[in-house]
Amino acid sequence: MSKPASTVSAAEISRLAGVTRATVSNWRRRHADFPKAVDGSNEARPLFDLHEVQEWLSGHGFDAAESPSNELRTLVRLQATPGAVMRFMESLRWAGGGWVSDDAPAEFAAAAIRALERSTAADGPRIAVDALADRALEDSSATGVYITPERLARLMASLVVSPGSLELRSALDPACGSGSLLLAAAAHGATELYGQDVLPLQVQRTRLLLEAGTAAEPAVRDGDSLTADAFPALQVDAVLSNPPYGQRDWGSAEMAMDTRWKYGPPPRGESELAWVQHTVAHLRPGGTAVLLLPPAVATRPSGRKIRANLVRRGVLRAVIGLAPGAAQPWHVGLQLWVLREPQPAAPVPENLLFVDTTGIPGGDGEDRIDWDAVTAAVTRAWWAFDGENPDTAAESGEAATVRLIEVLDDEVDLTPAKYVRSSLDSGALSTQVDNAIGRLTSAAKELAEGTGALTGWAESAGQSWRFVTIAELQNHGQLQWIRSQPPASEKPALGDRRRVITAPDVATGSPASGVMSTSAPAQVEEVRIGDVLIPAVRSDRTGGRSARVAESEDVGAVIGPHIHALRADLDRLDPWFLAGFLTGAENVSATRTSTVRFDPSRLRVPVLSLAEQQRYGEIFRLLFQLRTAARRATYAAEDVAESVTTGLTAGALAPSEEFEEGSGR
Repeated sequence: MSKPASTVSAAEISRLAGVTRATVSNWRRRHADFPKAVDGSNEARPLFDLHEVQEWLSGHGFDAAESPSNELRTLVRLQATPGAVMRFMESLRWAGGGWVSDDAPAEFAAAAIRALERSTAADGPRIAVDALADRALEDSSATGVYITPERLARLMASLVVSPGSLELRSALDPACGSGSLLLAAAAHGATELYGQDVLPLQVQRTRLLLEAGTAAEPAVRDGDSLTADAFPALQVDAVLSNPPYGQRDWGSAEMAMDTRWKYGPPPRGESELAWVQHTVAHLRPGGTAVLLLPPAVATRPSGRKIRANLVRRGVLRAVIGLAPGAAQPWHVGLQLWVLREPQPAAPVPENLLFVDTTGIPGGDGEDRIDWDAVTAAVTRAWWAFDGENPDTAAESGEAATVRLIEVLDDEVDLTPAKYVRSSLDSGALSTQVDNAIGRLTSAAKELAEGTGALTGWAESAGQSWRFVTIAELQNHGQLQWIRSQPPASEKPALGDRRRVITAPDVATGSPASGVMSTSAPAQVEEVRIGDVLIPAVRSDRTGGRSARVAESEDVGAVIGPHIHALRADLDRLDPWFLAGFLTGAENVSATRTSTVRFDPSRLRVPVLSLAEQQRYGEIFRLLFQLRTAARRATYAAEDVAESVTTGLTAGALAPSEEFEEGSGR
């Protein structure tokens, strides 16, 4: 049998259908009529006839997604090799508000540019450029190619515009990857952007994203920054970097006498401290660097001398502990190091700031981090510490200012929790525990009441429904789909206190917790009563989705970044009916993809009368209340246990005699 002109892999079928690759594998095993592989030479990476796959998907109710970004991915997979896509990216540039290429007359380049334009218009340049980069990387042996999450990048950039920082005009990322940190620096005012990466593909990805997303003309070079620095004489206002971890062959022997090692030659096992000194070497006096590092860098014995010198000379200014889930590797609690090149003849600072965010309750997003709360805590502490009164940065259980001499012991352990917990205020912690117990009591009562209200259904022999998609409902005027927006690209006004409902607010049923000064979307749309709000990211790592209906207290709040809103005609559609069916098992399966974003236009609901919808909607509303009550009870219980355990182990609390007498032992 001859190989068809258009073939797709299992991964591409999952993108077409909006399901996981595991679902595609299950289809192959469970459905005898699933198309056979047309290339059986490699069972690990089989290829299928695209036309047969599309017919099979259509026949089983999984219409191939026709989003512009999926069309772009399909195009580059079917019509170009990874090498050809790389060459196309090298020829591509952003000019005059659109994509142009030196190879535009070529048939593939012309088609790719048209698809790029549509994808960029629909989903932004990041999704469009990533579609090209993913294909170009397919034949690469590169590992550890991770994108710094957008919220983390924004937090890191916010630390280089604090009161004691230089005005941010120039920024460097010596391990720029996909350009997330340079984009964040540009959003905070940087107009001179410099990047370097060891992978030529990442260089092109960063260049394209910076060209399309900023007004700057970036200078991005390939090569290893440690062994072949592309900007040896460059000094900038800020360096932001998420460098590679655990490198064993970074050139320690060859560079033992390198002039960058002002604070000590990094041992072979301390590549991260080589990156730390490399970034400091590129700072002009008064410049600030923020690096994302693994926690072992703060404690390894081999790095003690370098850590001591960084502290002793006042270069290391803050260490910030993050909870697991902030970035790859997801299971490790990473740290942010804030460093500053001293001004000539300036006195050495007396204190060092430690911030521990691991005790901040998690959000309900993909990475389990409540970024609004973490960003607020970190920026509040660092901006106070970097201002005129550093001591005001201290906050019990969250931030501590520590004298340098107290850090410079035999270990020079820079773990934030060590200092934050030792400085706990027992009175404040006792009040915190009492408040946490109060929240737990209230949540437990709400959960009990929600359980008691769950009645009102009967057994059914099964329903045979006709389904309709969100896209069809929109086309018939029964609802309006307000697409999710990315965060605002321009720096928000610090005094804008308009309420913003965030994705975690949607999942937890909480009131709007954000404000425009920290959580502004690219376009402002206010919530109306009855809006069905759906986060554009999964609600948890299992791929689940959440949705809630806006009520009176939500009205007037701004719909935050990464939230879809479905505004129904209330005379024809019940909002809670929509919310319940859209988060049901079938729709969750249809949108559980390899990425965290999804397209709600393909979600389906049954065609029912308004009265029937309302009966279903009331039960879905009660179930949402039950879930949110259970979630709040869980968080409250964890908060109580964590607060009491922290107080007991840090010596800020002690068991009372009354507790021992009433414990039953």
